[in-house]
Amino acid sequence: MDISFYTAGAGARAQQSKLDVIGNNMSNVNTTAYKSQSAGFADLLYSNIRDDANKNTQLKVGSGVRLEKTDSNFASGGPQATDNPTDYMIVGSGFFAVQDPGTNEIFYTRDGNFRRSIRSDGNFYLATANGELVLDSDLKPINLSPKKTKNSANNSNTSNNSKDSKDMEEVKEPGVFDFKIKDGMLLKGNNLFSPVAKNGQPVLQENAKVEKGYLELSNVEVSSEMSKLIETQRAYSMSLKMIQTSNEIEEVINNLR
Repeated sequence: MDISFYTAGAGARAQQSKLDVIGNNMSNVNTTAYKSQSAGFADLLYSNIRDDANKNTQLKVGSGVRLEKTDSNFASGGPQATDNPTDYMIVGSGFFAVQDPGTNEIFYTRDGNFRRSIRSDGNFYLATANGELVLDSDLKPINLSPKKTKNSANNSNTSNNSKDSKDMEEVKEPGVFDFKIKDGMLLKGNNLFSPVAKNGQPVLQENAKVEKGYLELSNVEVSSEMSKLIETQRAYSMSLKMIQTSNEIEEVINNLR
């Protein structure tokens, strides 16, 4: 069958994949700290029209495109005040580090919608909505249970409440880490990213500004997504029209025999 049929089919599949990416962006417009995705395409094989395949000629025909990757836009979203003491928002670049308590694997996220979570040791820890433990600047889980110092323990019989509060160990804030190269970070779902080799090692941002009682909004721009949606729908329709035309040409050729 004519190569145009297969080229149009490949184009329709690629545009369908792009529609899926746009639809996912629009469905997460209200998701905290969601980072919009964009589809990237790559050319399929080219072949010579009037010469052998191993010769470099100027007259070639392509085989269409395919979805090669989806890139994440790490631009910051707007702030939203919540007054919740376990909500955090990073001002500027960087990620919170969180740890899966089952596998101990560390992920990175901009979503600071944290909460208190009790663990098997009876202590409360700062955790994500999915149960990952939030890590401090030393990559240690943040224990929210009050711990008394030795001084407070020795004077526990005579100290008052105000003195106890002063003797409590200070609860650490979530650590902020960043990467020199963010392109290619794997989106693991639930706003979690996992670095790959080219991202390098995470670097602690000691001077990072973190707002407590705030959350970062999604960076999806609905107007931009709608423009992409219209453009992609038209490209998808054109691919389907090309399939129909190729099929009609084949029918005409077959009837001539």
